[in-house]
Amino acid sequence: MNHTAKKLLVGTVGAAGLFLATTATANADTTHKVAKNDTVWDLSQKYGVSIQAIEALNNIDQNSHLIVTGQTLKVPAKDAQVSENNNTAQAADKKADTENTSDVTVKAGDTLWTLAQQYNTSVEKLRELNGLAADAYLIHPGNVLKVSGTVQATQQPAQTEQPVQQQTEQPVVQQEATQEQAQEPQLVVSANHTTHTVQAGESLYSIAQAYGVTVDSLRSANNLGATLLVGQTLTINDPAKDPAQEAAAQQAAQEQAAAQAQQEAATQQAAQEQAAAAQAQQQVQQPVQNQAPAQTQTQAPAQQTQQTQQVQQQAQPAQVQQPQQQVVSTSADGSAIAAYAQSFIGTPYVWGGSTPSGFDCSGLTQYVYAHFGKQIGRNTIAQESAGTHIPVSQAQVGDLLFWGTPGSTYHVAIYLGGNSFVAAPEPGQSVKIGNMAYFMPSFAVHVN
Repeated sequence: MNHTAKKLLVGTVGAAGLFLATTATANADTTHKVAKNDTVWDLSQKYGVSIQAIEALNNIDQNSHLIVTGQTLKVPAKDAQVSENNNTAQAADKKADTENTSDVTVKAGDTLWTLAQQYNTSVEKLRELNGLAADAYLIHPGNVLKVSGTVQATQQPAQTEQPVQQQTEQPVVQQEATQEQAQEPQLVVSANHTTHTVQAGESLYSIAQAYGVTVDSLRSANNLGATLLVGQTLTINDPAKDPAQEAAAQQAAQEQAAAQAQQEAATQQAAQEQAAAAQAQQQVQQPVQNQAPAQTQTQAPAQQTQQTQQVQQQAQPAQVQQPQQQVVSTSADGSAIAAYAQSFIGTPYVWGGSTPSGFDCSGLTQYVYAHFGKQIGRNTIAQESAGTHIPVSQAQVGDLLFWGTPGSTYHVAIYLGGNSFVAAPEPGQSVKIGNMAYFMPSFAVHVN
């Protein structure tokens, strides 16, 4: 019997000790070190206490509910006093809610947390008022939620079309990132498009100009950042230009211009050589031309003697006949005329000038043709009648080129062959070679 009493005593003491240990564990506060993504709501669910109790014990702002990773929090014990206090507080809240009850329609972007902040309540209370699950988070635009009032145990969830999905609460930053991804514009690529690799020094504007598109078109077809990167590949929708073809065309035009300039230089050099040859030939022919005046001077005394005899015989006064003026006609082809005209390249333009000290356009042509014994008149109107009118396409080297309609011409030059001519152009310039590709004459005259 003593043995039985001892066993009962030991059992009683063990039970009492277990009860005391349990009571001590329940009454003692627990500490928790905040981990990444922890929230006050998570801790309240984990330890079975209210959010208000945790925030009150750790002086946490009940508006922001902000806790920091690594922070050590105290978790209150689940004792009867705390439960009684919570029940009292909940009863007071329910009484206040009954007096001020309102509904809200969920809009795009609303969350339980933003509605709780807006109406000065908590996420937990919103769940209780609307019959949502303890871990429900998802709400949809158009749902009608109660934001204050007594809890209705039989109330159905506000969303009737679809069941409330069970998901854990996510950080607000992650939700905003998801919304930004949903709002990101989609790229537009047309069927007629090409690609371009960004080169150093290029900009969106220069690329748009090269392809004949707009900057907005480039932006809509490419996911562009703040700056372009060298080597970045861009999509060009509906290009109106091809930079490669335009560059090839420009290079071909430059090569053609260079070849034309080289040809003109060769033509000018050949003309200068012809002018030098013609001048040398003229110097050789000069002694032959000088014989004519000498012969005239020899014949003059004989004529005077004969006239004197006639006067003496008739005894009547008579006028002495003057020797007839000898016109020297130098035979020269068009090449000689063109060469001689080019010998005056560089002579300044002088209005009304007709000498090597200064020429105007008709003064130059008059002087050159007079050198070869041909009088063509002083102005362009007179020089139009110096020969036969022909189209410019039939002009020969040395012919006259005119600008303007017959009878109203305003400029004249000497044709050099090809597209070239020599002329005294205008005040401020000098005698030079021109190009008919840039200044096309109206007609030509072949001097008779």
